[in-house]
Amino acid sequence: MKFFTFLLFPWILCAQDRPQFIWQGDVDGIDVLYLRDNVVNVKVQEGAPAANQVFKFYDRLPQTRQDLRLEIRQGRGYVHIIDQPRLENAYTAAISIEDRQAGTGFYSIALYWDASNRFFEGAHSPGRIDQLVWTGKVDDEALISCRAKMCESKATQGAPVNDESFKFSKPLPNKDVEVTLEGALGRGQIRLVEQPRQSNNYTARVSIRDPQSGSAEYSFTLSWGRPTGKQLPQIVAAERGLVWRGAVEGRVRVALQSGSAFSEVVQGKPIKGEHVEFIRPIPSRSDLQPIIKKLGGRGRVEIVEFPSQTNHYRLVFEITDSGEGADNYEIEVDW
Repeated sequence: MKFFTFLLFPWILCAQDRPQFIWQGDVDGIDVLYLRDNVVNVKVQEGAPAANQVFKFYDRLPQTRQDLRLEIRQGRGYVHIIDQPRLENAYTAAISIEDRQAGTGFYSIALYWDASNRFFEGAHSPGRIDQLVWTGKVDDEALISCRAKMCESKATQGAPVNDESFKFSKPLPNKDVEVTLEGALGRGQIRLVEQPRQSNNYTARVSIRDPQSGSAEYSFTLSWGRPTGKQLPQIVAAERGLVWRGAVEGRVRVALQSGSAFSEVVQGKPIKGEHVEFIRPIPSRSDLQPIIKKLGGRGRVEIVEFPSQTNHYRLVFEITDSGEGADNYEIEVDW
């Protein structure tokens, strides 16, 4: 402990050069330090747990986006930052200490960050952008529905979503806002399929499709501008836009864009007798509130992707027929 006090003495004398956090201990293998707020957790990845640990926070790690600077004061192995504080990791920093030589090695490190900004990312200021970050493991297909400050996942096919977590900088407002999909990570397809509107109780929906066997990790960020409180323009009521007919056995997806329709078989047999009648083309607008009506057919019909700027104003609906043999469907879509 005397050594620890001596080590800190010059930093106390020179406040402007003082780190915000210091740690020292004996490492034999690989240990990872996780810092959040004024708490540190050390997890063993390989070898023995860290021994003789001593640490001190001079400033809390703020809940803002930071780029920490690492200073290695003593240590024979490899020390590096593996995770910087970000919204998607709940503003947690992670530092890996790897000692691969025989026996234990003594390490002393210091971390520096900007302690002057203590406001949460997305704090109130004009023109700021709010965000939602979601992570989870998906096997096959899932639909993520987010409203206010909650997200709910539903496995539309395959196993339930595991290890789901989410974090809002601010709740989604009870107003029409345009959200954008950013930072999509995963081996499959991630799509924004529904914008928050009054018709869906201001819910944003994201579709995830994982084409490979087993579950995989996915993450995405939804961003939106903070509403100014001004009255939004009245949305025009939907009118009849298209009628689709065809015999379906399995599951098919139909994409509509402008005055064109494209169908694909997701599962099952090819579509028979397909016919598309456009009453009017789909306008290039993201404020549409399309409505789908099943006029004939025994299965389920639903819109899975709504027109937006990010998908070039495309509307996609799916027909799922789980009965034996094909069944004739007649679908009306209004916009």
